[in-house]
Amino acid sequence: MFKGLRHGLAIGLAIAAAAAATLPAAAASLPATCTGALTIATTSIGTVKTAGDIEIFRDSGVAGHYSSGPLAGDAFAGAQDIILNTATGQSDLHGSYVVSAPGNAGTLTVRYTGHADLTTRHATGNFTANQGTGNLAGFVWVGTISAQLISLTPPTFTSTDIGFCLLPGS
Repeated sequence: MFKGLRHGLAIGLAIAAAAAATLPAAAASLPATCTGALTIATTSIGTVKTAGDIEIFRDSGVAGHYSSGPLAGDAFAGAQDIILNTATGQSDLHGSYVVSAPGNAGTLTVRYTGHADLTTRHATGNFTANQGTGNLAGFVWVGTISAQLISLTPPTFTSTDIGFCLLPGS
């Protein structure tokens, strides 16, 4: 039952990690709370190994874009590893992707870990965004992920991410 959903898991938490931030009106020296939304999809399943009910996906491709916050309109691409129990529909994953600001204005690395339940189609996790360049230099964001599986063709998640952030120049 869950084998058709296993590829949806690949993007589940990658989404979360990619979560979009919302800039406060005025940056302060203390961390602000950033909230954002993104969509993430599986672009390739990577290398798959199966042992009974356990499937392991290595270097599964992910890509997507932010729909709100200071990263709104920014695209990203990366890879993740997933361990899926096809009998229970439970999975754990970790991965990273690079956000690219339009016009080569900068990049930002997002790393994430998470858990997806393919029965409820819900995923949760944690993320860290840092190592920015260009306009994104100095941006740091650490928080939690809450995502929903919205499609299986290709597996696609939408995510709301929230956490503390330090904005460039703060």
